[in-house]
Amino acid sequence: MRLSDYIDLLVANGRCYFTLNEAEKAMGRSRSLVIKSIDYYKKRKEIASPAKGFYVIVSPEYRVYGCLPAEYFIPYLMTYWHQNYYAGLLTAAAYHGAAHQRPQVFQVITHKKKRLIHCGKIKIIFSLKKNFSSAAIEKFSTAKSILTIATPEQTAIDLLLYPERSGGLNHIATILTELSEKIDAKKLLNLLKKHPHGPWKQRLGYLFDKLKKKNLADGLAYDLKRNKRIDYAPLVPRLKNISNQYNTKWKLIINSDIEIDV
Repeated sequence: MRLSDYIDLLVANGRCYFTLNEAEKAMGRSRSLVIKSIDYYKKRKEIASPAKGFYVIVSPEYRVYGCLPAEYFIPYLMTYWHQNYYAGLLTAAAYHGAAHQRPQVFQVITHKKKRLIHCGKIKIIFSLKKNFSSAAIEKFSTAKSILTIATPEQTAIDLLLYPERSGGLNHIATILTELSEKIDAKKLLNLLKKHPHGPWKQRLGYLFDKLKKKNLADGLAYDLKRNKRIDYAPLVPRLKNISNQYNTKWKLIINSDIEIDV
């Protein structure tokens, strides 16, 4: 079987990817000849390789990007890697309708450290989550896959856990203006119990207060009361304290103004 015939067969069966081992077995040719054929179609931009031994079939409308959209192949790639994952942070916020602009990268939360991926113009960034099993996830259907994404509640938590990868507190606050409409207060409270205490909870509660989301802020306040000791922390991490303003409710040093773009 030629590679072109194998690709046609995959597409006819709704597949948008294949592995080197699968192609070698299906074609019945030596590994070196299969790789040579793959390289030919890669030069034609009909195939792209986001990871070693893993290939995606690039349909004509996506060849200008040099790869398929990440949401189409990430579930299959993570299975290939035997990796637990979910789409999170700004990517998850976008799926929940809470992105004022399309994220420039596809963000994935994993249970093992992974290097970023460049596939044509597609960029995928991975963030390690130590207590991965506590995450709340749901399924999202795309044109080519069933994608695992963070729930609205988990997304809000992760935005504060990874502020630098979420565009900073101003951008997070802007996202929360819309994301908060999707957040269930009870689900959030239950999820907070599974996450260890840290200044990120104080910051999230402060932002909910700032957005006048009392039911959500109350959940954070209740969760924090269960902790015997809460130290004061800067509102913006790693920013020099240039103010003597303190928020006693959330025990935060207000070292920056929060500007919300609505």
